[in-house]
Amino acid sequence: MRMTKYKLYYFNLRARAEVARQLFALAGEPFEDIRVEFEDWFNTIKPMGDMPFDALPVLEVDGHKIAQSITIARFLARQFGFAGKSVYEQAVVDSIADQYSDFFPHVRPFLRTLLGFENHDLDTLLIEKVRPARDEFFGQMVKMLQASESGFLVGQTVTYADLLLAEHVSTFKQYDPHYVRDWPEIQDHWAKVRAIPNLSKWINDRPETIY
Repeated sequence: MRMTKYKLYYFNLRARAEVARQLFALAGEPFEDIRVEFEDWFNTIKPMGDMPFDALPVLEVDGHKIAQSITIARFLARQFGFAGKSVYEQAVVDSIADQYSDFFPHVRPFLRTLLGFENHDLDTLLIEKVRPARDEFFGQMVKMLQASESGFLVGQTVTYADLLLAEHVSTFKQYDPHYVRDWPEIQDHWAKVRAIPNLSKWINDRPETIY
């Protein structure tokens, strides 16, 4: 039986491709992790027009390209069994991913400033933008966790929604050590997700990047 060939194109960052990489790790599925330099992207690859929507990440599956980070994560989660165990669970998992997409623009200026694409004071952004949005989003996630008996957001096993939340926490714990201090349920969830053996190995072995 021929194996599906996966290629994931992104920059040398965790950022918007990391959940996809973690899904490959959880599934034990081989893939080509193609990390593009910014200079190569802007000067060579993007002008060629071969990537959907002229943006990364892009997942190539047996030569067919899929764009948009959440769509890629959802596709891989369904391929590998991390999207929810029933149609209802899948819908709830997808709703959390959509809610994360609504939350992300509030933290995006902080991350773009880290990368040098915007020029803001990071402390000001953290206090005035990131933490207020975090509090609303974490409050919503705590309700999901309190309704769950497993310690995961939905159902009895890890889903890509858990990866989205845990990776967000990891990113901001780097720059705000007290980011989850007042959110014990979020801290416990983060630790539970990070303790999954395949995922823990990936995190320990992955390249060090700013975000």
